[in-house]
Amino acid sequence: MRLRDITRRAGRSLKNAKARTLLTSLAIGVGAFTITLSLAAGTGGKQYAEDIVSSNTNVKELYVQPKQDAQGDSSQPKEYSDTPALSYGGGFSLKLLEQSDIDKITKIDGIETVTPIYNVTAKYVTREGQKKYQTSVEAFLSTITQEYAAGSGDSVTGNEAILPDTFSKALGFENPDDAIGQTIDVVVSGTIPGSGDKTFPLTIVGVTKKSELAAVSGQSGIQASSEIVKEMYQFSQKGTPIENAYMGATVLAQNEGDVESIKEKINQQGYDAQTAEDLMGFIFQFINVLQGILIGFGALAVLTSVFGIINTQYISVLERTQQIGLMKALGMRRRDVGRLFKLEAAWIGFLGGAIGSGLAFAAGSAANPWIRETLTLGENTNLLIFQPWVFGVVIIGLMLISVGAGIMPARKAAKLDPIEALRTE
Repeated sequence: MRLRDITRRAGRSLKNAKARTLLTSLAIGVGAFTITLSLAAGTGGKQYAEDIVSSNTNVKELYVQPKQDAQGDSSQPKEYSDTPALSYGGGFSLKLLEQSDIDKITKIDGIETVTPIYNVTAKYVTREGQKKYQTSVEAFLSTITQEYAAGSGDSVTGNEAILPDTFSKALGFENPDDAIGQTIDVVVSGTIPGSGDKTFPLTIVGVTKKSELAAVSGQSGIQASSEIVKEMYQFSQKGTPIENAYMGATVLAQNEGDVESIKEKINQQGYDAQTAEDLMGFIFQFINVLQGILIGFGALAVLTSVFGIINTQYISVLERTQQIGLMKALGMRRRDVGRLFKLEAAWIGFLGGAIGSGLAFAAGSAANPWIRETLTLGENTNLLIFQPWVFGVVIIGLMLISVGAGIMPARKAAKLDPIEALRTE
């Protein structure tokens, strides 16, 4: 008997028991639904994480900080060290980079620039006739992809600054274009008592739109040239133990292919260097674990449905015993009888996979706008991304599992004696 004929016969047999076929398919469809959604969530989560990192880092950049000492027992006195460090309660301290460290790293072959990271929290920002607002000031980096509502960041030097659109409105500009060329005053306080405040007038050369990744990218403060941010940082830390010391530094390699070798050289000199890929590692690991848990639930649903397929096929064999006997009496081979029931199981797996993955796609497509709005991710960001190959893998995988589940009932049907089967009521 030809395979095409057996396949058609299997389809007709399932059509004669529509309710049972549908219920069994829905059982396996639950697993397909969960697995498809979890894979879509994993793909979307990874894509979102890559967008965050790629918009805030350069593949040729490394983040370098001092290798931290083991903290030990925080209840015990800690020996004094001349190395600059930020001290916290409980004896915890964080070592910082000094200028000598910056110079040492700069001498490594293959490095283009080494830029200290300046952490400046201004007292406030304002302009004449407007209220005062808290803000942070960051060094402008051309490697960060930003969308501008007005002006640009082609060249930010001297006392020039980039202003977020939210600050543009708060400081009294009716639209972003009105802010270009205007001056704002950023006031920074000295840390040492009596050092007073210092005002830094900045000229606005660009206004950025709110980033789709603003909630996690950290691009919410004013951006100024590295020279002015350095001056602010030095003023705020002047006279303190951490003057001319930094939390870390960004290292820019001359060539992308040298990044890993430069990382090894920096680590060998006693520092801790991380690439953009390293920074993504933890995020991807978290996403993979979460995805694995969801796939596990889907696999559990599939495992449960396997017993349903076995039960359905066994009942089908019992109900069609006479029919099986007649087919055998008419010359149908044992192998073809086994194939018939295996193909019926494959049809159930196909229907379950198609229904489950189809419903997952529909639910995900409907949920994406709600997720974007709830998490304020932006119009072009989806956390559930469906890839065409996933549907094929899920459906084919469930068909194979279903065929495996139908092997025992198929063998039972194939072994039936035709004469005994025809006698069955």
